[in-house]
Amino acid sequence: MKAAEYNEPIYKALKECVKKYFEDKRNSRFADGVFWIKALFFIMMPVAGYLILLSFGAISLLIVAVSYLLLNAGSTLLVVNLAHDASHQSLSKKKTVNNILSYTWNIMGISKILWEIQHHRSHHNHTGIPRRDVDVDENFWIRYSPTHSYRSYYKYQHLYAPFLYMLFGIFVVYIKDFVMLFSNKLNDYGIEKLPRYFLWRLIWTKLLYILISIVIPVLVLPYAWWQVLIIYLATLSIASGSMLIVLVIPHINEYAVTHEKDVSIKNQDDWALHQLSSNIDSSANSQWLNWLLGGLNTHLVHHIFPNICHIHYLKLTRAIKQTLKERGIPYKERSFVSGVTDHFKFLRLMGMKPAEFQKLNHSSLVLSGSE
Repeated sequence: MKAAEYNEPIYKALKECVKKYFEDKRNSRFADGVFWIKALFFIMMPVAGYLILLSFGAISLLIVAVSYLLLNAGSTLLVVNLAHDASHQSLSKKKTVNNILSYTWNIMGISKILWEIQHHRSHHNHTGIPRRDVDVDENFWIRYSPTHSYRSYYKYQHLYAPFLYMLFGIFVVYIKDFVMLFSNKLNDYGIEKLPRYFLWRLIWTKLLYILISIVIPVLVLPYAWWQVLIIYLATLSIASGSMLIVLVIPHINEYAVTHEKDVSIKNQDDWALHQLSSNIDSSANSQWLNWLLGGLNTHLVHHIFPNICHIHYLKLTRAIKQTLKERGIPYKERSFVSGVTDHFKFLRLMGMKPAEFQKLNHSSLVLSGSE
């Protein structure tokens, strides 16, 4: 889609739509009372899991497993519901409040600073664009784009991807920050301006997380260290692998993938239309999904207006959808289950040899990113 195809500025129309929504509701773009109740619930999940682990874990390994699952699943939900919005400055009018709450990333063992550089400057500004969006960078394990090199074992990637995704939490907590820090992936996004002694701060963050999550339970509980470690890693894998599925389905499918040669972003309208092409909402009317996932299922409104708290996404998505419909601009939505299915079908397509793929006449669909 190109801005020139439409008679009026698209971004301005969407901005006016959002402005009208808040004026009609007499509300602000920040969090409301309902959000803070929800945030308290998600804070209590990992806290309760940890307290149960230390207080009652000695009774049985089953209690250890349940409490670790509560700890790791609760931590995962906490960062997507609280830390994510705080990093986008969308929870409070006071920047200090947002900054303090955004350090929830560090409590979970993830560098807030590196996450914000990658997420804000790379992913949000260059969504889905090869060699610009770090989230869809070419990698050794999975082929996410027709622009990536092909390897013979990719033909099995739709089968082994779920098992690989289970390692996501281990990678994010223990490895990814160091990859981002020492590789050249973030060189164009301001990584050279990191605070003094950042590496030492990063190491201490990891060590503190390991102390709390693993070392203390090993010392307190009457089990072998390897038993506790295996249960911790298994529950972390389940929680983080499930969340990764949620994170990939808006962007990595045949309806949203972007080919670099098709991208020409010259102004706000081009950028807004690119976001419309590269984001797929999933079950956008589902209140429970929206509540649980921090609005990640209503991904379009988040990408165009990331400084709005996700508590508003459901209603804003309906308003934006109507605005787009009035202007004949396509809005992309799938059911959540269809979104998951689409993702793995796309992995299967990307696992085909390029010559075989071209014969399917899928190339125009995939490379254009349109339905």
